[in-house]
Amino acid sequence: MHPLPVIHTMYWDNIPADILEQQRAVFAHLDLPLQQERAHQQPHGRWMTEVLERHSSDDVVIFCDIDAFPLHRQACLGAIAQAQAGALFGLAQFSNHKPGTQVYAGPMFMALRKGLWEALGKPDLQTSKQHDAAEVLSALARERGIALAMPAPTATLIPKWALGHEGVFGIGTFYGQRDFFHLFESRKPAYGALLAAVAADVTQDRPLNFAHYLALAQRLGDDPPAPRRRWWRL
Repeated sequence: MHPLPVIHTMYWDNIPADILEQQRAVFAHLDLPLQQERAHQQPHGRWMTEVLERHSSDDVVIFCDIDAFPLHRQACLGAIAQAQAGALFGLAQFSNHKPGTQVYAGPMFMALRKGLWEALGKPDLQTSKQHDAAEVLSALARERGIALAMPAPTATLIPKWALGHEGVFGIGTFYGQRDFFHLFESRKPAYGALLAAVAADVTQDRPLNFAHYLALAQRLGDDPPAPRRRWWRL
């Protein structure tokens, strides 16, 4: 058997260390190769372009956000198979702050052949006035009739954004048939408990405990915001 492609993820210095540790634990438990790269203050799209440039045309390249992971090994293997078959795989995403009107394959977990990126003209994956990071891949794929595989959100713990006209997503979102999890806004320490709870269930081979996750999310909503610290109050 060929070795599995490495899953690439980047982080800035504002990401809590326990987020990195828990993601590593999940990937290690699922026996999936993960490479976490410190790319402080580097734009997400520029980093993805640089990662693609390192690979050969036949390679499957996988991107994952630092606060996301598959919930079981087969979810990742299925994404790889879709990419090997020529599709662009990515969790369903929508840019509410951009002018686009279509859901796209998001890079919070994305798999594609480098050759697909080359066939699309090696587009710059950086955020633009029209698209969010890597959104251009979906736009070009649609123009050329290339298949898009986009598992949709099926549950979210703290709804926050519209997925176009197709649903909602937010803090602590589950995708597919309990296939992937993405925390969102992991730079905010308060949300770390949600990721920790999901990661613990995965690494302990326990069923996903949605009642527990919802109780944690409800407590976050009930807790009063921390008082703003004034510069003269140390």
